[in-house]
Amino acid sequence: MMKKRIAATLLIFAMLLAALLPGSALAAVMDTRTLATVNKPGVVLVQTVWTADVTWYEFAFDSSMEDDLIDEVARMIEDEEIGSSDQEIYQAMIALMIQNMYYYAFSTGNAQTEQMSTAAVGTGFIVTPDGYLVTNAHVVKTDEEELNLQFAMSSLEQYAEEAADLFEEEMRRSGYQMSQTEWDGIATEYYYLLAQSMEVENLQTSYQCFIGNVAPGSDVSAKGKGLDLRKIGEPIPGKDIAILKMDGDNFPTVTLGDDAKLKTGDRVYAMGYPAVATLSDTLNVAQAIQEPTLTQGIISARKEMAGGWSILQTDAAIHGGNSGGPLFNEAGEVIGINTFGMLDESSGAQVAGMNFAVPISIAKQFLHEMNVTPAESGFTAKFREALAAYNGGDYHAALELLRGINETNPGFPVVQELLAEAREAADANPQPVTVGPAAEAAAPEAPAKKENGFLGLPLIAVILIGVLLLALAAAILLLMSKGKKKAKAPQTEPLPYQYPFPTQPFGQPLGAASSPPAIPQGNAPCANCGASLQANAKFCNECGAQVMQCESGQCPACGRKNEDGTKFCIECGAKL
Repeated sequence: MMKKRIAATLLIFAMLLAALLPGSALAAVMDTRTLATVNKPGVVLVQTVWTADVTWYEFAFDSSMEDDLIDEVARMIEDEEIGSSDQEIYQAMIALMIQNMYYYAFSTGNAQTEQMSTAAVGTGFIVTPDGYLVTNAHVVKTDEEELNLQFAMSSLEQYAEEAADLFEEEMRRSGYQMSQTEWDGIATEYYYLLAQSMEVENLQTSYQCFIGNVAPGSDVSAKGKGLDLRKIGEPIPGKDIAILKMDGDNFPTVTLGDDAKLKTGDRVYAMGYPAVATLSDTLNVAQAIQEPTLTQGIISARKEMAGGWSILQTDAAIHGGNSGGPLFNEAGEVIGINTFGMLDESSGAQVAGMNFAVPISIAKQFLHEMNVTPAESGFTAKFREALAAYNGGDYHAALELLRGINETNPGFPVVQELLAEAREAADANPQPVTVGPAAEAAAPEAPAKKENGFLGLPLIAVILIGVLLLALAAAILLLMSKGKKKAKAPQTEPLPYQYPFPTQPFGQPLGAASSPPAIPQGNAPCANCGASLQANAKFCNECGAQVMQCESGQCPACGRKNEDGTKFCIECGAKL
């Protein structure tokens, strides 16, 4: 019984301890700064580049256009729809031209062909040391109609603007200054006329990600690393996941979590490269591309998609460019892929707080189908260790680790920043200098300062562990002490004889048959110490205890009254 109580106590203690020790560290809540620092290297900007030969045809306007415009303006003046001033006449002619340009345009037969490119950006995160990367399908896949529109916008917009500028100059020489609305109307019509005759051929698609640092003054594209598309789903409402691969090893990684454990109200963090905070003309793009943006929120709900699978709703702020980026839980584990936000149908603006992420379990399915197992890289393991050492006050250990990381994987801003901070802290806290073995013996090295506890645990966890250890030791000593006292206490009543049943044989399944116990032979035992008594003895030769005088047929071991003439007790089997 005592052994069972001790075993139960040890089991409870082990369960409590397992919840606190580093084996469960990944499930522990991270402070926001640590979460951001650890995961920044593994979150990358993904760029999809489409290149094609784009052909468009020159056009001119039929000569009847001018005559028709003059006739219509004259009619409008005659019918008093407009006044007869030059200002009103020019305004009417430009408005009519914008409305009817399409009907008077015709192709001249002359064509121009240029190799054009257009691109889209999103976010991705690395899940294996050898460079497997997760992002959204819509970041790397675009339908043909939308792609042609992108080519038109990137290649033809310039020509439309030039045409509008020339028209504006002609009107200025005639004495009329066009308004911005009139200029926009002319440019838009030219743009549509060019786009309608455009042809796209020899389309090629390439993918790259921007990882690590961009040296000041260098070309940002020089740090782009090529990607191969390995598996792709369908954009929303489909399973909007794509898996890409880059060549190399020991890339920084992020840790994948379990979205099944999420509840409404759980805090989450979105990380990525929103275009408004990365590619804006008002920002230093070379610097902005080095560091992803972190926003926070909660899980608002879990919604069902039309395809029968669920998606996570969050109010964490995400925008264009965040697509494909990780959504972290408080333990710094990826539990979703930021995918889309709701738009106001009336205004087209994004609705605040209505953003959605594909659960990480969907990405895990894709990876499993490819026989790809997410794992932490040596880079990330060392970086975690260095960060824990720095946060624990062991600046010299952190400095050595960070130097090694920076030598093998140079160019990560977050590593270089922490390296600089560790170097400064180590210089301000020099290690004690010893002069030889004698000095070492006289002054043993003091343990390194651990402001946040040992093994990177918080101080409160260390205190709890110590209390539990002391409680366990006290419980075991108490139980053992009670067990011993019970075994040695003198008995005023004769104890029944206990057969020494054998323990379960090692390796034998529970319930298997075992040999029956052997019945002891010889004289009756002493009720106090169990030693064999001589016939008719009044005192035990072993312990000196007085032997109970039994009536005829009474068992000296258990006190059972047996019939006269019985040789062995029917209760315990002792010899009478």
